[in-house]
Amino acid sequence: MPDGKAENQLNLALDVSEQTRSKTLDLNVGFLPEVNMWELIVKYSGDINRIAQDLDLIIVPLQNEYAIITIREDLINRLSDYQEIEFIEKPKRLFYSVAQGRAASCINPLQTPQFNLFGKGVIVAIIDSGIDYTHPDFRNDNGTTRIIDLWDQTIPGNPPIGYAIGTVYSREEINAALAVNDPIQRMNLIPSTDTSGHGTHV
Repeated sequence: MPDGKAENQLNLALDVSEQTRSKTLDLNVGFLPEVNMWELIVKYSGDINRIAQDLDLIIVPLQNEYAIITIREDLINRLSDYQEIEFIEKPKRLFYSVAQGRAASCINPLQTPQFNLFGKGVIVAIIDSGIDYTHPDFRNDNGTTRIIDLWDQTIPGNPPIGYAIGTVYSREEINAALAVNDPIQRMNLIPSTDTSGHGTHV
């Protein structure tokens, strides 16, 4: 089916045997061997229901003219013939990014008995979506913060010299907020949050 509509990984998966696919990490992802069908992701325009009726597809519409379709393997080539279909791809196997990030950053070998390095005494600056400063990972045993400064660029204020925008909260201000049990009062002291959780995770 190499016609530009199908991604390379899907083309590869269709070009090799099922036995070969099953030996790989991800070429078999999306394949339902019991019924010889594939779950695929398509980008389309117009009315996809006509295609569903023609090819007897199961369709789960998503947003922005994307859909997940379940289709017999022998019909995938015909799917790309439809003008409404813009792109076809197979699902991917997902891996935990924490483990991959640690490995890619060469952290794992450093935390073995040979080196025994765990970051003690190291200061790290992270620019991201924010931070949940109440999270236990950022607290000392006595409940005080491990954070030196929290620079929230979404909150207007009078930043110190050298800071362009936002508000900077000091360790002392963070500790004062952490000493308050009521979350609403705590947010009144430091109204900084991490809405996506990405910054806290990083």
